[in-house]
Order: sequence, then C-alpha cells, then structure tokens
Amino acid sequence: MIRTLIRSFLENAGYGVLMAANGRDAVQVSLAEPRTIDVLLTDVDMPEVDGFSAYRQIKRTRPEIRGLFMSGGGIFSQLSLPQPMPFLQKPFGAEALRLKLKSILEESEPAPAAWLKVILVVDHDSGRRHRTKSILNENGYAVLTTASVEEAELIADSIATIDLIVTEVLFAGESGVHLAERVEASAREARTLLISHFDREVLSGVSGFSEQEFLPNFFTPEALLERVGRLLEE
Repeated sequence: MIRTLIRSFLENAGYGVLMAANGRDAVQVSLAEPRTIDVLLTDVDMPEVDGFSAYRQIKRTRPEIRGLFMSGGGIFSQLSLPQPMPFLQKPFGAEALRLKLKSILEESEPAPAAWLKVILVVDHDSGRRHRTKSILNENGYAVLTTASVEEAELIADSIATIDLIVTEVLFAGESGVHLAERVEASAREARTLLISHFDREVLSGVSGFSEQEFLPNFFTPEALLERVGRLLEE
C-alpha cells in the first residue's frame, strides 16, 4: 500500500518510477534496467536484504546513484554514520518527500565509497566502545555498536552487509572469538579484529584466539585505523 501511494505521488509529480518489494528485488530491478536511475528511495528495515545493503550493492554498478532512506526506527537508529544520511522519518507527508527529493537531485553528491563500509563494534566497556566508534566515524566508516555477543548477533541478523567486526575477546557469556567463528561460518565475508587489555599469553587459552587478528588495548587511533584499513582491503 505504501509503495503504491508513493508511486502515485511521484508519477503525478513527473518522476519515472521503478518498484521493488525488498532489497533483493531492488538489486535485480537495477541490474535489468538499462536507463539511468537517479535515486534509490528505500525503507531501511526490510526482509531479504535491508535498504542500506541494497544501496551498497546497487552502487557497485551505478556509482552516481543517490540514496534516500525511510525508517521508523530499527537498524537505522543504531547505525552511526560519518556524515548525515538523506533520510525521511516515518510517517512523512507528500510535500516532505517532494522537497527532500528535489534537494538530493539538485545539491547532493553521491556518498563516497568509504561511507558505505559498515563496522560492528562489540565491547562491554562503554567508554572504549564510544571511543572506538568515534575514531571510526571521524575517518569515514559507518558503525554499529553493542555491548554483548548476543546483542551483536541480533543486530547482525538485521543488516545484510557487515564488513568488519571489532570485538572485545572476553565477555560474561560467550567470547568475541565465538562471534568471529559464527560469522566466518555464515555466508558473510566479514573479517574480525579482536581487542583486549589482556596480553596474548593470557588470551592464548581461549579456543580459536590465535587464528584471529588482535590489537591490544590501550590502542592509538593510528593503530586501530591501520589495522582496520588493512583488514578491509584483504
């Protein structure tokens, strides 16, 4: 119903409109369309593939496409971006949509590639979690944060694309290594960077630790960014 209403308004306003029911369908529609697509107008929280991940996939073949995201909360409320995201809070009116589209088409530049990299930070220490997020945001990365492995897995189920997990090793429940192992066993291609104030000798007793990249705490911004950049390039 919402798709039909938006399509009717946009066509009456003079726009050409393509329709898709979810992110996976949107990617297929984009691949099949020979004409230029100027804007992807998408909900963020959707089945199959979320809107943010769909935008990333479509942008690989259409680097000049703009994104306008709609959301009533969900994963968007937890995604911290390095720059403002073109966004409409649900519910919104036709005039708000018209003005936002006009602004995007006339003024906005497409998002840079680094802005589309998503890093999940998992750390029970709120101060270190906030510091890590700030360093990554200030250097062009989108960041999701959570305080436990269990919360991390729930968040990961809500977004199709996560490029890197930066996680504490030791938690009250399951370890960051267990999270890394489950991510690697899934269809995701995310890498993992483990952090801890314990040294390697102490952590060597954690099953699977030696197979993961490790950054001791207290780390400098330069050390974090060097390791993150290298892992994202591999």
